[in-house]
Amino acid sequence: MEKKPDAVVWTKENGYDAKFRSYPTSVSAPSFDLPDIPKIKNLAAKKMYEVFDRERLELLEKAERLYEEYNMSIMVWESKISFEPIIGGKYHLYDFDGVRTLSLIAPNEWSKGEFFVGSFVLNHDNKWIKI
Repeated sequence: MEKKPDAVVWTKENGYDAKFRSYPTSVSAPSFDLPDIPKIKNLAAKKMYEVFDRERLELLEKAERLYEEYNMSIMVWESKISFEPIIGGKYHLYDFDGVRTLSLIAPNEWSKGEFFVGSFVLNHDNKWIKI
């Protein structure tokens, strides 16, 4: 078998296969530029940092909400409760001289509205949600 010149794209398996190559194979082929790898890496890193920063902020916000829910639930559970709360029920918290008391009576239903702290609902996880 004769040796082909270096400018000819030929293999034993495929024969003349220059048109199937993903790169130019002759001097008259259009030129191509190599990708600017540092620029690509910088753009990718910038986007990655933005994504991680956004996710970090979302996690911080979620942690703050969770901490607030925890404190509200602890405040209600540590109050004076004279009945068994029902999941989904609406209850009202009052502070009578430093003694927090959970009640079924809404602040507009009696004259003790000035001691009102907030209204809460007990959810299925036994967490108190302020409404």
